Amino acid sequence: MADDTFEDATWEAGFEGDRAVVVSRLGVFRRVFPRPQRYSRRFFHDVYELPIEEWTLPIPSRELLPGCFVETSVELRFQPTFRYASQDLTRLPALGSHIRNSFLTLLTDIVEEELKSLENPVWLTDGCHAIERRIVNAIQETLALRDIQSRVRCTVTVDLEGLIGASLDAPTEDVRYRALRNELLRRRNELLEAESQRQLELEQRERERRLAAEHEALELARKEAELRQAARERELEDLRAEIAAEERRQAEQRLSEARQREEQLRTEAHLRDLERDIDLKDQDRRARMVEDTEDRLKREIELLALERQRLILEEEIRDIKIAKAKGWVINAKRRFSLGRNADPDKSAEADLDDGGKGDE
Repeated sequence: MADDTFEDATWEAGFEGDRAVVVSRLGVFRRVFPRPQRYSRRFFHDVYELPIEEWTLPIPSRELLPGCFVETSVELRFQPTFRYASQDLTRLPALGSHIRNSFLTLLTDIVEEELKSLENPVWLTDGCHAIERRIVNAIQETLALRDIQSRVRCTVTVDLEGLIGASLDAPTEDVRYRALRNELLRRRNELLEAESQRQLELEQRERERRLAAEHEALELARKEAELRQAARERELEDLRAEIAAEERRQAEQRLSEARQREEQLRTEAHLRDLERDIDLKDQDRRARMVEDTEDRLKREIELLALERQRLILEEEIRDIKIAKAKGWVINAKRRFSLGRNADPDKSAEADLDDGGKGDE
C-alpha cells in the first residue's frame, strides 16, 4: 500500500518510527518501560519493537439487489502504543498478529454496519464518500480507544452495470430496500435508455465511420487514378521527349555523316588533285630526265666522236710521222687528202699538213 494513499487533513495518527518496549527482569521483579532515546541495553533487558504495520481488511462483496454489487476496500496502518503493549507481556513477540486476530471481527462488523446506509438511495446521487468517511472515523476511533494508533483508507464501489439485465420489476419482500429498488429501477431505465442512446450513437458513428471510410477510399482511388494518369502523361511526355531527342540525334548524325562524306569527298578530290599534280610533276621530271639523258648522251656521243677523231688524227699523225720517217711522203699526202675529204676535222689535218710542209 503506497504511503501517499493515506491522506487525512484532520486525523493525526501520531506514529513513531523507533517505538519499542523494554522489559527488565531481575529475579521475580519485572518492569516495563518505553525505550528511551539514549538507551544502553543491559543483559537483563528484553527489547520488543513496536513497528508501524499495514493491514487490509478482507471485506466480502455484498449484493444489495439483483445485479447491484458493493465492493469495499479497507486498508490500515496501525501501531500499538506503550500502554497497549504493556497490558499483556506474553503478546509482545507477535503483537501485530494478535491485533489482527483480535480486532478483525470487530472492524468487519463496523464496516458492514456502516454499509447498511446504502439502503438509503441518497448515495446514488451524492456518492459513497460520506459512507467511506464514516467507516474511516469509526475504525480509527475504535482502535484509538483501545490504545492503538491508526490511519485508515476506505473505498466503497457500487457496480450498477448488472442492473441492465437484472429483474427489478417484482417487488422485494424487504421493505428496507423498497426505496432503493424503486430508485434503482428508475436508474436502470435511465441506464437502458442511455445504453440504447449510446448504441444508437455507436451505430451512427459506425455509419459515419463507414461513410467516411468509403469517402476516403473513393478519394484515395480518385487520387490514385489521378496519379496513374499523371504518371502515364509523364511517361508519354518522356517518350515523346525521347523520340524527339532520338530524331534530333539521328538528324544530327545524318548531318554529321553528310558533312563527313562531303569532307571525305573534298579530301579525296584534293588527294586526286595532289596525285595528279604529283603525276604531272613526276612526268615533267621524267621528261626532263629523259631530255637531260638524251642531251647527255648526245654530248657523250659528240665527245666520243671527237675522241675518235682525235684518236684517228693522232694515229694518222703518228702514221705520217712514221711514213715521213720512212720516206713515204707521196703515199702520206694521198691518205692525208683522203682523210681531209672523209673527216670533218679538216682544219686539224690541214694544220698537220702545213706543219709537214714546213718540215720539208
